[in-house]
Amino acid sequence: MSKDTNYKREQDYWDRRGEEEYISLSATDQKRLVERIKWQGYGKVLDLGGGSGMISRLIADSPETVCVCLDISYNLLKFSPVPSVQADAFGLPFGDNSFDLIVAAAFLHHIPGREVELLEECSRVLVPGGVIVGYDPNGHCIQNKIFMSDGPFRLQFFSPDERPIMPENMQKYTAGASFKDFESFLFTFRNPKITVFEFIQRYILNFFAVGFLKKYLDRWFFWRAYN
Repeated sequence: MSKDTNYKREQDYWDRRGEEEYISLSATDQKRLVERIKWQGYGKVLDLGGGSGMISRLIADSPETVCVCLDISYNLLKFSPVPSVQADAFGLPFGDNSFDLIVAAAFLHHIPGREVELLEECSRVLVPGGVIVGYDPNGHCIQNKIFMSDGPFRLQFFSPDERPIMPENMQKYTAGASFKDFESFLFTFRNPKITVFEFIQRYILNFFAVGFLKKYLDRWFFWRAYN
């Protein structure tokens, strides 16, 4: 299957999900995310793969912030609270040095095999010294390996191309796109909807997610790199 076909599958999936506003995180996790992004409140921000604009809502309150939400799904963008652009992330419709911050929230794991290509485009539109931040499923996590793999236990609510990423591989991807000073840390969101996936994580795995086991039990990792 071609890369373009894969991208079309993702677009079709999210257009279907976009029939209603899509908010994936609880209010508590949204607050935690704002703290991790560390946006100072002035400058230009690209909410990359932003869907219905959840990230945009969280960081666009300052009158000195100009935020643009970009996604392939028009149906999701209808709910965006900020100026929005329907576009292909591999050909961002912005000039060089356009943004101070890019937030790729749960985005790069939707494009397996094209991470460096995407990050190079992000580097182009970021100002020198600009920052890209994001979070993605931890590829070491046992639960992710079982339920996000191509095997018989893959859960159907994942989009067609979602795959977890090893944090150390993300560091290689950012370095390959000439980003510097990569940093990451493991964590787990608290999904308000109790799926089988969430039940196992919340009531069994989180109890043991300490020490050397944290790498294998925490579902997500947050990352940051500098242009």
